Amino acid sequence: MEQIYRNARVVMRDEDFIGSVVVRDGLIAAVDRGAGTVGEDFDGDVLMPGVVDIHTDNLERHYYPRQNIGWNPVSASVTHDSSDISVGVTTVFNSMSVGSYAASEARETDKLVRLVDGLLQAKEAGMLKASHFVHWRCETTSDELRERLPPLAEHPLTAMFSMMDHTPGQRQHKNVEKHVELWRARGLNDQQVVERLAEIRERQARNAVANARFVSEVAKAKGAVLMSHDDETDEHVDLAADLGATVAEFPVTQAAAERARARGMTIVMGGPNLIRGGSYSGNVPASALVEAGLLDGFASDYVPRSLIECVFALAKAPFGWSLPRAVATVTAATAEAGGLTDRGAIAEGLRADFLRVREIGGLPIIGGVWVGGRRAA
Repeated sequence: MEQIYRNARVVMRDEDFIGSVVVRDGLIAAVDRGAGTVGEDFDGDVLMPGVVDIHTDNLERHYYPRQNIGWNPVSASVTHDSSDISVGVTTVFNSMSVGSYAASEARETDKLVRLVDGLLQAKEAGMLKASHFVHWRCETTSDELRERLPPLAEHPLTAMFSMMDHTPGQRQHKNVEKHVELWRARGLNDQQVVERLAEIRERQARNAVANARFVSEVAKAKGAVLMSHDDETDEHVDLAADLGATVAEFPVTQAAAERARARGMTIVMGGPNLIRGGSYSGNVPASALVEAGLLDGFASDYVPRSLIECVFALAKAPFGWSLPRAVATVTAATAEAGGLTDRGAIAEGLRADFLRVREIGGLPIIGGVWVGGRRAA
């Protein structure tokens, strides 16, 4: 089966032009210059690859939409998939926290199994439109990680692992007083705060490095991508890179990003950081890394819509990137970071995952989504 999409602003890896794209059997068969006369008329709208999101926390939010309210995991997966497709995300790495530093019903082992099994069930039943994978976020300070991770890692959708350390006073949570204020608001007195900090720091000293090595071993055994998370120092980056991490996700200082670049790692920041104008934790702004030439890609973190907005924000002042370069931050760069070679660009032989986008009132509006050549939205 063949489809033709014409009179589009086709965004390829290194250039964009008015042209047409031919799709055959779910793959891009040809890309031609000129408006053309046959096929669906894009009326000059942007035709770009589908967005590849290598880190989103949103699946578990659909699973547990409110505290103590669990939702059917298959239904949650379908809803999550639809929300991703609606904002142009056609490939999703669903991040699941193992040994999480933050209490959450959705992160208990039996709940995680139920959720990822629901995701797989929805996929196998043909309920999902996007491509879905699982990204295990591993809290290296956890006493339970070595027990919990191996069976989870065997899940068929497993494709990625990242190493986290959310100990207060460093990395993402450099400002320890924010934690202290939160604990006091929850009723802890000064002595209990001191004891809690001491316990957390002792657990970090006991587990963090050994567990990072363990996560690396599990990732290598699975042939999966390994990422670091929230690096603050050269030492953080070097430990991760030495263990085989190829992606530095959300570095919290420019120094860490510079070290990641020196170690040949792909640097990925959160889309909300750029769109909101900075980090909610007070860490390095994504815009600073853009200006320093230290950013390769974006992940949605907690707002999938942010990714398509990042593209068009980068293509305007003060950044002034070309549209192909901006598009690559959420397509080619993230596909490569996720180990995917069959998507992420408009090129012959690749999957026909693509979007129709038009700016209205300064915002990119999705006019159509195709996955594997089929209209998904």
